[in-house]
Amino acid sequence: MTEDQVHLHNEFLLCLFNKVRGLAAATPTRKLDRDKAIKEKRLRLKRKYRTDKSNFEPADMYVEVLSQTSSPVGDEPIGANRSSAQELVLPDRTFVLARLMLAAWENNMDGAEESTAHIVIAATQIFLKNILTAIFTRRKGYAVRDGSFIYNIGEPVPSSWKRNSTHILRSSDYTATEIIDPYGQVPMIKPNIEEAEQATAFAYACSPQTIPPSLKPVNTADLQHTLKMYKNLVSNHTIYATNMERLFTYATHLTWEDLEVKRLSCHQPIID
Repeated sequence: MTEDQVHLHNEFLLCLFNKVRGLAAATPTRKLDRDKAIKEKRLRLKRKYRTDKSNFEPADMYVEVLSQTSSPVGDEPIGANRSSAQELVLPDRTFVLARLMLAAWENNMDGAEESTAHIVIAATQIFLKNILTAIFTRRKGYAVRDGSFIYNIGEPVPSSWKRNSTHILRSSDYTATEIIDPYGQVPMIKPNIEEAEQATAFAYACSPQTIPPSLKPVNTADLQHTLKMYKNLVSNHTIYATNMERLFTYATHLTWEDLEVKRLSCHQPIID
């Protein structure tokens, strides 16, 4: 790479980091001294008119460490490249926007809007919700309304040998519904607390009386079986095949943590 290309590459990275940090930074609550603020402003002005160079300049690492520890949001250093799977949290707006801006630059595009990051975050939440719903509905009973809406996960499954009369309409409790607006939807009357408790008790009475064993926590095997049954949860074939292969590897091969535990257990002395 030439010096001009290196300079442009560094300028792009600085703009990207400043854009992301500007979105994540919050206004500090502490008050700075006036002399200190004026001094920092002069330093910024001096750095602004400094001649740009393509090589790196030595910096004081203690200043960077103090700025990171005193940051109100506690951002990671610039060199850290951790994904959401490693941090075990959902991606936030700044994380998604930075990845979108980098992808836009790789595809010769101008940039990415903040609304796109919100759409990606909402799609990620819905995607995870669908997978978790499919896993939980395989383990426990649930109720369905209007043929598609799943609710009340954990409800006991009624026995096929017992008569369930909860849906039988009684003439004393039934009154004709008067539709005022024919183009709108008529909401269902919400039951009170006593009716809800009676309905739940009746559902348990109609369910099998055998107590099922307690279920184990959700693991990778449950996720693997669920994705085998409901392949439409992951529409992309490449992503589906890659993750299924990864799940199969987790189930058949030991991880580094398992190997370390096995090594430590082998070296433990035997106590009589």
